[in-house]
Amino acid sequence: MRERSTTRRALLKATGALGSIAALAVPVVVLPKAEAAEHPDAELLRLGAEFEREHVTLAHLKKEEKRLKSVFEVERAQRGVQGWDALTALQEETGYEAAIDCASDQFDKLDAITSVIRSIPAQTVAGLAVKVRTTAYDCHFSLSFELSPDQIGWQEGCFLQLVREVERMAEEAAHV
Repeated sequence: MRERSTTRRALLKATGALGSIAALAVPVVVLPKAEAAEHPDAELLRLGAEFEREHVTLAHLKKEEKRLKSVFEVERAQRGVQGWDALTALQEETGYEAAIDCASDQFDKLDAITSVIRSIPAQTVAGLAVKVRTTAYDCHFSLSFELSPDQIGWQEGCFLQLVREVERMAEEAAHV
């Protein structure tokens, strides 16, 4: 069995979709602390909040990786660096290699969280909202609702409509 996070990174890099990962997370349903411990989906809600925090961290790490890639590219062009060993040394020197490793570790962390979320059955709409958001991530769909319709594929758009609807229902249920 191949490592899932490697597949995710390879796919995102190959398709250029890495930049479409949402920089800002949509807040999940938050219950008052007293209610949260009693909520049937308390563990899913806790994991959903952890996922959102780690997802925002990933966005920041990817932004830094992109910045350091630019630094690396400029240095490579100015120095005329060629050859695998020289390029690798320059990646390390500019910090680009470390940034790639940090983002990779963050992908692994998110994959571990989504794996646990997938293993827990939802009992309420709030729990289901957590599961559909993390499923969107697992399917490599952008969690950004800021994209225009022409930037979203048919399947992704249909699924994101489902995510929005479940989140709306969870929000309404939280206020009842």
